Amino acid sequence: MPIFKHSLRAERTVYAPPGERISDLGIPDHCISLHIANPGNLERRLERRLDGGKLIERLTLPGFFTFVPAFRQPEWFWESAVEILDIYLPAAVLEQIAMQSCVSAPQTIELIDRFAVRDPLLEQLALTFSAEVEQGDNLSRLYVESVQTLLAVHLLRHHCTVKITNFPKLGKLSPSKLQQILHYIQDNLDRDIGLADLAEVVQMSSHHFGKIFKQSTGVSPHQYVLQCRIDRAKKLLYNPQLTLADISQSVGFCDQSHFTNVFRRYTSVTPRQYRDRL
Repeated sequence: MPIFKHSLRAERTVYAPPGERISDLGIPDHCISLHIANPGNLERRLERRLDGGKLIERLTLPGFFTFVPAFRQPEWFWESAVEILDIYLPAAVLEQIAMQSCVSAPQTIELIDRFAVRDPLLEQLALTFSAEVEQGDNLSRLYVESVQTLLAVHLLRHHCTVKITNFPKLGKLSPSKLQQILHYIQDNLDRDIGLADLAEVVQMSSHHFGKIFKQSTGVSPHQYVLQCRIDRAKKLLYNPQLTLADISQSVGFCDQSHFTNVFRRYTSVTPRQYRDRL
């Protein structure tokens, strides 16, 4: 399911057995596939070949990952139905985050073609992102870019041909820069703020900004912005002249349904119920 053009996206699919080997064309995204389930949750045999090379056979279980790096052409065979969560990360995004985040990054960033491996942290990140997508809400650009950056940094640390570990140590934002960011957020709550927008305010990379903001405030940029939207919405609900659609738009939600879902998640009541109690 696409989220934004040229950004992280997720698709959860039940694949029927193909009967014969099938081939896929190379795409400009790294594909990170998580085995979710299959009948009986027993081990299943999976065969894979990349770019016409050696055919490899492995047993795979729910919780196992398989990576297909960008532009590689895989050939597959499996014997029974299987549910897969595919996470797609554009190769250009991985390279960009490497250049922005590291003291010195290699010129070429290559993802390792992992086959039937476990990674508990990556699994948690993939499932959390998928759950947000499946809720049907229109995810904010800030949330998608934040998850995208976390995923890219994890891959750079653990799953690239050259492991990148020279990330600079970060402290906290200075009081003046923190106030600058907080004022920017308050002034732009009606917009779909992106992580890159916030980082640009203090002339910092997205990865560095996300970490240093959390160290400075105790919450992620996405969580902070959502809380600000809800706080402002509560104040606006006191004005009976404003419709729920007006308030939704003025605090940066794409539609009233998304506003209602997030408001209820933070307050346990809908905006209309909150207003009725005032």
